[in-house]
Amino acid sequence: MTRPILSALALLLFSAPMVEGQIPRERAVAERPVELTFPTPRHINLQTTEPLAAGEMYYSIMHTFGEIDQGRETLWGLDSGANIRFSLEYGFTDRLSVLLARSSMDRVYEMGVRTHLVRQMQGGGTPVSASLNVAGGIMTLPSDFLAQEFSFVDRTNLAVTLPISRAMGDRLSLMVSPMFAVLSRTDEAMRIDDPADRFYGGVGMGGRYAFSSIRSLTFQYLPATRRDASEIRHGLGIGLDLETGGHVFQMFLTNTQALNDAYLLAAPVGSVSDGGLRFGFNVNRSFSMR
Repeated sequence: MTRPILSALALLLFSAPMVEGQIPRERAVAERPVELTFPTPRHINLQTTEPLAAGEMYYSIMHTFGEIDQGRETLWGLDSGANIRFSLEYGFTDRLSVLLARSSMDRVYEMGVRTHLVRQMQGGGTPVSASLNVAGGIMTLPSDFLAQEFSFVDRTNLAVTLPISRAMGDRLSLMVSPMFAVLSRTDEAMRIDDPADRFYGGVGMGGRYAFSSIRSLTFQYLPATRRDASEIRHGLGIGLDLETGGHVFQMFLTNTQALNDAYLLAAPVGSVSDGGLRFGFNVNRSFSMR
């Protein structure tokens, strides 16, 4: 099922330039980067290709709650199972930015680097935007109750993502994002899918449709698997973006509690058919430091 979806999405991303190449030369426009393919560096849970300018600071608060099938006793999950992530990202150049973040789920601190490889150009010279993101994390859960306590190296993880996006016009944007994560050591005390496996991979997909100048419908899909498993876990999300001045508010339903890249691949996901969805929101703000 996943392979046909990926093939169709790749066809959409790369077919438009072939058509554009048939346009007469006198109608061509000057090449310049496509702006705001996605309004922020985060799209629900996935990283996007949206760059920061040199001297720009990006701050985000990401939050997911408990599963809605818990019913009204927990206000359909709002009183339980919260995971919150704070992050700061600073653009040192127009292509390079550095991230610091902290997630409450397993108390993970992160440091990451984003480099923007190519930018989609309006003149058609470059059909897509692509970025390379590398983030290292350290889990700070107490481990003195374990038979073998976590060492510093045991607590570390690494995640690599390669988002590739294309604006299909003024309203529709699509993205694919190959992802890989490795955890130095796993344990049942951690909130991951399988404590017996340290390696995880997947290909995230996302999109947005702007139905007004400040509102967009959004979706994401992340089929992920362990190295030694044939079973695919399907991470899903659907939401609404609201752009208000310097802020972008993102509200969504998702079946994963995780918010950072390594745990997006490694953490368990809920069953949509059994009510395993969670309400979540992101608050995004960018401002110049120069």
